[in-house]
Amino acid sequence: MRVYGIKSCPSVKKAKAFFDENNICYEFIDLTKEPVDLPKIENWQRFIPATQMLNPRSKTYKDLGLKDKKTTEKKAVSIISKDNGILKRPIIEHGLNGEEKFTIGFDEEEYKTTFLS
Repeated sequence: MRVYGIKSCPSVKKAKAFFDENNICYEFIDLTKEPVDLPKIENWQRFIPATQMLNPRSKTYKDLGLKDKKTTEKKAVSIISKDNGILKRPIIEHGLNGEEKFTIGFDEEEYKTTFLS
């Protein structure tokens, strides 16, 4: 399981604490040191539209004034590939026996259902 995020992000801290407290192994990828590339973003789009990966609380989102704009998938992918800081976090790639799954953000109830059952 891979957890993508930024160490200082409160949601990432909660997710990591959840996994640690429940003895769930994961690999943490710090987006500030290892930004995701276009092929990775395109792969994630199989699970969720790029427009829904955008974090409206991020500085980049606010600086670009995206709240008042209709963002296309193509534009969202372009923005994400230039600045991973705009991504909702954490992004978790997981699954068993070759099955790919994807979770974005932190919701403790969803985590309990997804990772503890």
